[in-house]
Amino acid sequence: MTTATGEKRLLELLDGFLASKVLMTAYKLDLFTAAREPIARDALRAALDLPERSFRIVVDACVALGLLHEDERGLVTPPALAPFLVRAEGRPFQTTTYLLEYYDEVYRALNDMDALVRSDGATSPFKLRDYFKDDVAAIDPQVAAEYSRYMDATIARIVEVVLATYPFGQHRRLLDLCGNTGSFCAAIVAATPGLTGAFLDVPACVDIGRRQLAARPELAGRVDAIAGDLFRTPLPPGFDVITMCRSAMDWGDAKMVEVYRRAREALPPDGRFLVIERMLPARVLPEALPMYLRGVYFLAKSESTRYRSPQEHVALLRAAGFTAITELEPPRAPYEFFQSMRILVAGP
Repeated sequence: MTTATGEKRLLELLDGFLASKVLMTAYKLDLFTAAREPIARDALRAALDLPERSFRIVVDACVALGLLHEDERGLVTPPALAPFLVRAEGRPFQTTTYLLEYYDEVYRALNDMDALVRSDGATSPFKLRDYFKDDVAAIDPQVAAEYSRYMDATIARIVEVVLATYPFGQHRRLLDLCGNTGSFCAAIVAATPGLTGAFLDVPACVDIGRRQLAARPELAGRVDAIAGDLFRTPLPPGFDVITMCRSAMDWGDAKMVEVYRRAREALPPDGRFLVIERMLPARVLPEALPMYLRGVYFLAKSESTRYRSPQEHVALLRAAGFTAITELEPPRAPYEFFQSMRILVAGP
């Protein structure tokens, strides 16, 4: 890399922040909804009641970024982007749209990132840290509801890939740890004849899950909800498969060994424990960049969250007493934004 190309690369990275802020700001101003049909610049500015200079700066940037299209008819939100950017009553949940608002808060929490690095995340004001309170009963129900909506909306395709990778038909009873509202557990049980299940999570999430289960009579008697604490609530016996999906990144090594040990002790001799998680390659690879950048967001999320490699998870599982551990690679990624998912299958 020459000095000239090196400088160009650094400038591109700096511009990346500005591009993201333009997107999130235009969305918050509802610019894309106002331009859902072609509209002249003056009419758009009047509709949004914005100063001429700042309006032009933001709109020009949106056009240059391809977030708005402009021709002789005026400005319009491109059809490919409209489902995500145009607000509409009754619009179905869109993960990308949710992330626009979510990352706006993340950016604010990362504003003083050097302080986050020096404190290992302790100085973060990010509200989802509420999930990591020692007293799980004190977790804000509104925070739980917002995050659960995202988790529920993205679980279906993850379940499809998990079912294509691991045969749950060999089991009788499933216990899902950190099961949120029970959407993962319910989907696995619904797809597996003869299987019953239960999920454990904090009370604020389980309350939502119980209401959702009440609306599914076909699962009556097949899925139980357990409100409690992952580290303190006794794990009930009789489950021959225990799962942990999208949660094994949330605590440090000592805590994860504790969780893995509790799972091992709760399993019968022929039982299996599944860790379903996005996992890093053994060495840093450019193609895993989205996961490394998400790791930066983890600085705001908590003082412990981080992705691990399969080898790191295996070491923790062995420290917890598991001996037979197999790594399964799913046939495809559930989502473009959810690459590198792996399933570790551990036996006592």
